[in-house]
Amino acid sequence: MTAISNKIINRLTLYHCLLKYTFNDKNFISSFEIADILDLDDSLVRKDIALCGVLGRRKNGYQTNDLKQAIEQTLGFSQRKKVAIVGAGNLGTALVNYADFKDYGIDVLALFDNDPSKIGQKVGSNLILSLEQLSNISSKNNIKTVILAVPPTKAQEVTNYVVKCGIKFIWNFTPVILKTPPTVTIHHENIVSSFLQMHKETM
Repeated sequence: MTAISNKIINRLTLYHCLLKYTFNDKNFISSFEIADILDLDDSLVRKDIALCGVLGRRKNGYQTNDLKQAIEQTLGFSQRKKVAIVGAGNLGTALVNYADFKDYGIDVLALFDNDPSKIGQKVGSNLILSLEQLSNISSKNNIKTVILAVPPTKAQEVTNYVVKCGIKFIWNFTPVILKTPPTVTIHHENIVSSFLQMHKETM
């Protein structure tokens, strides 16, 4: 994927969602329409789109499907990313069943837990495996990314273990700020922060 900032990645994914779900029945879309619905500056949208190598047509704007495909190429959706989910609770099982992951190049290959009552059960097409199998499964399938959806009290302990298993990227859905070696990249998905940002005017 082209080296672009996280802010631009975030905006491009929003543009892609609009093209896929909101403007999917339109042949052409203008930067103004995208900017208006997302409350962004029109010139910023044009600069973002220019990074994808797409040229607009005077009066018509951008061909919707061409722009959608260009964003997908820029963000590397066609490059498959193998992922394991650790934690087969409500959140973990919901993420396993999130069908849109595949559209974005995310292949959930395995689901792990250390609860004996869950191991061996199926969630969709995925069998819940013992966490002890992570090292072997990730090595065989070249899995370098884990989605962490375990209880907060177990988050750091499990993180230490998955790092020992050779995991290099952790998408953390727990509220715990985890400690990892500098060789491991971690992204904290702060759901509460997102909610509070939405309601900041009431604070």
